[in-house]
Amino acid sequence: MNSVKKLIINADDLGFSPAVNAAIVNGAAAGNITAASLMVNMPFAEEAAQQVQSYCSDLSLALHFTLTSGKPVSQPSKIPLLINSQGMFRWGFLGLIQVLLSKKRDPFLQQIQTEFSSQIRRMDELAAKYRLHFDHLDSHQHVHVISGIFELLQNEAEKRNLSLRIPRENFCSFKRIIKRFRSWFPQGFAKRAILNHYLKYTKQEIGYFGILESGKMDEYSLQEIIHVLDSNHVNFNRYEINSHPSDFSVSTNDNSLCCSVGDYYFHYSPQRVKEFQALQNAKFQDAIKKYNIKLTGFPRMKIEPIF
Repeated sequence: MNSVKKLIINADDLGFSPAVNAAIVNGAAAGNITAASLMVNMPFAEEAAQQVQSYCSDLSLALHFTLTSGKPVSQPSKIPLLINSQGMFRWGFLGLIQVLLSKKRDPFLQQIQTEFSSQIRRMDELAAKYRLHFDHLDSHQHVHVISGIFELLQNEAEKRNLSLRIPRENFCSFKRIIKRFRSWFPQGFAKRAILNHYLKYTKQEIGYFGILESGKMDEYSLQEIIHVLDSNHVNFNRYEINSHPSDFSVSTNDNSLCCSVGDYYFHYSPQRVKEFQALQNAKFQDAIKKYNIKLTGFPRMKIEPIF
């Protein structure tokens, strides 16, 4: 590969638990993670911000806007359509789509706007208090690509000149499909189809890897991605790898977690440790150097739709 390609290694779910925080902060301090997405509604969000300031202050950070797990940042009385009787977010990804296609769309979007404003405000508070680099936006389970929600984040990104994750993933090369398709989860194909449908008219400035390998961004996946970046099947000068690392050597009290059932089980998935180990693997680091890839954070930029 003759030209330098820039690669963002973004770790999602910062703030979720001590184990996740430790993996991301340690990976960033070692130079293996260049960006992270902070769940400001989680109990360990401020702890994460403090650790970033202490150990990896240059880390590129996003608000990981959350509507499907944990408790809201807003006062529950202001967003009754979004929460259940326990005060937890009640909808999953498909549920949000269904409600936004119903007659409740307008009041539902108004309450999503209220919660988004609350989470942005909390992110701003943490960024100011701990002098963090808040430079991009994304969302938990990619809910921001859903029509209606997307416009909220897009407007905020344009106003602040922030990067906005566009998780439209291409297959890239036939060779890679043959090697990988047996290990991809069927739901990954379905999620990819939904996301690409919503984003088909949106301009994309940063390539993305993370839907088909979601929950399986292991050593082999990383090596395959590097090979793709060195091929002729690339369309961008900058790519994002979306990872979900965790460090099980750091204990987490179950009672301290505040999340959906699905997130609870995913938190304890052994694959999260494999993702953490894969990012530290010497072969991956050697491949980055061999193929002239520069690890970087997110640029400040504007995301504009194509009509």
